[in-house]
Amino acid sequence: MKPMNIISNLILNSSKPKDVVLDAFIGSGTTAIAAINTKRNFIGFELNKEYFEIAQNRIEERQSQISLFDEATE
Repeated sequence: MKPMNIISNLILNSSKPKDVVLDAFIGSGTTAIAAINTKRNFIGFELNKEYFEIAQNRIEERQSQISLFDEATE
Protein backbone atom coordinates (compact mmCIF):
# COMPACT_ATOMS: atom_id res chain seq x y z
CA MET A 1 0.00 0.00 0.00
CA LYS A 2 1.13 3.52 -0.75
CA PRO A 3 1.17 5.94 2.21
CA MET A 4 -2.17 7.78 2.22
CA ASN A 5 -0.67 11.09 3.37
CA ILE A 6 1.81 11.17 0.47
CA ILE A 7 -0.85 10.36 -2.12
CA SER A 8 -3.24 12.92 -0.60
CA ASN A 9 -0.55 15.62 -0.73
CA LEU A 10 0.22 14.79 -4.37
CA ILE A 11 -3.48 15.07 -5.24
CA LEU A 12 -3.92 18.32 -3.30
CA ASN A 13 -0.86 19.88 -4.95
CA SER A 14 -1.71 18.84 -8.50
CA SER A 15 -5.49 19.20 -8.81
CA LYS A 16 -8.55 21.13 -7.71
CA PRO A 17 -11.73 19.88 -6.00
CA LYS A 18 -13.99 18.00 -8.45
CA ASP A 19 -11.06 17.30 -10.84
CA VAL A 20 -10.57 13.71 -11.99
CA VAL A 21 -7.64 11.65 -10.70
CA LEU A 22 -6.54 8.74 -12.92
CA ASP A 23 -4.85 5.68 -11.43
CA ALA A 24 -3.98 3.16 -14.13
CA PHE A 25 -2.86 0.61 -11.52
CA ILE A 26 -5.39 1.03 -8.70
CA GLY A 27 -4.13 -1.90 -6.61
CA SER A 28 -5.77 -1.76 -3.18
CA GLY A 29 -7.41 1.62 -3.89
CA THR A 30 -5.27 4.04 -1.90
CA THR A 31 -5.32 6.69 -4.62
CA ALA A 32 -9.10 6.37 -5.00
CA ILE A 33 -9.59 6.80 -1.25
CA ALA A 34 -7.26 9.82 -1.25
CA ALA A 35 -9.25 11.30 -4.14
CA ILE A 36 -12.50 10.82 -2.25
CA ASN A 37 -10.99 12.32 0.91
CA THR A 38 -9.82 15.40 -1.01
CA LYS A 39 -13.13 15.85 -2.87
CA ARG A 40 -11.84 14.69 -6.25
CA ASN A 41 -13.39 12.23 -8.68
CA PHE A 42 -11.35 9.24 -9.76
CA ILE A 43 -10.96 6.65 -12.48
CA GLY A 44 -9.01 3.49 -11.75
CA PHE A 45 -8.00 0.36 -13.61
CA GLU A 46 -6.90 -3.00 -12.22
CA LEU A 47 -6.38 -6.27 -14.08
CA ASN A 48 -5.88 -8.45 -11.00
CA LYS A 49 -9.32 -9.55 -9.81
CA GLU A 50 -8.18 -9.96 -6.19
CA TYR A 51 -6.84 -6.40 -6.00
CA PHE A 52 -9.89 -5.09 -7.85
CA GLU A 53 -12.16 -6.61 -5.20
CA ILE A 54 -10.02 -5.21 -2.38
CA ALA A 55 -10.14 -1.74 -3.92
CA GLN A 56 -13.86 -1.98 -4.60
CA ASN A 57 -14.56 -2.95 -0.97
CA ARG A 58 -12.40 -0.13 0.39
CA ILE A 59 -14.05 2.43 -1.90
CA GLU A 60 -17.57 1.25 -1.05
CA GLU A 61 -16.75 1.33 2.67
CA ARG A 62 -15.37 4.88 2.41
CA GLN A 63 -18.35 6.09 0.39
CA SER A 64 -20.80 4.58 2.87
CA GLN A 65 -19.02 6.40 5.71
CA ILE A 66 -19.52 9.67 3.84
CA SER A 67 -23.20 8.88 3.24
CA LEU A 68 -23.78 8.09 6.90
CA PHE A 69 -22.02 11.28 7.96
CA ASP A 70 -23.96 13.41 5.47
CA GLU A 71 -27.29 12.00 6.67
CA ALA A 72 -26.38 12.72 10.30
CA THR A 73 -25.61 16.38 9.57
CA GLU A 74 -28.85 17.12 7.69
